[in-house]
Amino acid sequence: MKTLLILVSLLIATSLSLSAKTLKFPEKDPAFSITLPDGWTAVPDKDGNLDCQSGDGSKFSFSIIDSKNITSDEELKSYLPKLAETMAEGAKLENLKVGDVKEMTNANKVKLMGLNAHGKTEGVEMVISLAGFAPTKGTYFVIMAAESVEVDKAHDKDMGGILNSITPATSGKGD
Repeated sequence: MKTLLILVSLLIATSLSLSAKTLKFPEKDPAFSITLPDGWTAVPDKDGNLDCQSGDGSKFSFSIIDSKNITSDEELKSYLPKLAETMAEGAKLENLKVGDVKEMTNANKVKLMGLNAHGKTEGVEMVISLAGFAPTKGTYFVIMAAESVEVDKAHDKDMGGILNSITPATSGKGD
């Protein structure tokens, strides 16, 4: 029975990974790839950013922007809190608390800098989540999302997997 459970678990894990969708970004000159869970959609916007949305009906979404004005880790580290404040103003968040920038490295050795900012609008607790990274030297991108705390928490595992999937392109920018 134990062997059957292990085989079923392995089969489920394999089928989940087979249904995931790996995308290269930017499309014309890819700097990295990212893997979205099954059912998620990704659509380029008019400015060349990539807008991604979960497929679970929750409307959870995030955007990936090419941060051409950022050229160093120091600039990224100072930019993220300012971006959070600008997003909070646009969303009319009150009592904004911007967290510290934290650094981490994903499974593919891509260094990420991220922060969360919390505020409230119309009685709803909100969180702004930002993660910046450079898949190749001097080429920076930011993943940004603004959701209710409840919706954000429900997608923690998905976002962890997405951030962990960021892989520098083997051809394109920086080669």
